[in-house]
Amino acid sequence: MPDNTLAEIFESEYTNFKHYLKSRFNRLSEYDAEDIIQLTVLKILRKGDDALSIRNMTSYMYSSLRNSAIDYMKKTKYEVLTDEDSDAVVDAAEAEVLKNELKMIIKQAIDLLDEKSKYIFIETELMGRSYKELCDETGIKLGTLLSRKSRAVKKIKKTVSEYLFKEA
Repeated sequence: MPDNTLAEIFESEYTNFKHYLKSRFNRLSEYDAEDIIQLTVLKILRKGDDALSIRNMTSYMYSSLRNSAIDYMKKTKYEVLTDEDSDAVVDAAEAEVLKNELKMIIKQAIDLLDEKSKYIFIETELMGRSYKELCDETGIKLGTLLSRKSRAVKKIKKTVSEYLFKEA
């Protein structure tokens, strides 16, 4: 037996539903959130007697709203990034901060390299120069350049992975 009827929940939680949608899906306008709520209620009403078997209608409504919002955003071609555990939508500003933080960690990792390895890494990876160009310019054998680059990449990977997988 359900705790509350859909009408009671709709009336008492409508504002909370809008806040939930707008905070969880920051690209939704006020009108979009209202449309999603109304469409979700209509879907539940169309279930007819099957809706009576829903034990916790409020919880069911929040789950339905989340799913409807994801569907809506896909249809309107918004990019939806989800986490398998929580289906959270990543805020674009948060993603930008994380990207900048990772760039900073990579820059720091490059700065930790010895000068010879740093030079080879920067010239080949960031400047797009070929090993042949560097061999001709520096007189260093190809095998030595490849070895230095390999060591540089391993050190950078180690530094970045320590950052990414550090215990919180």
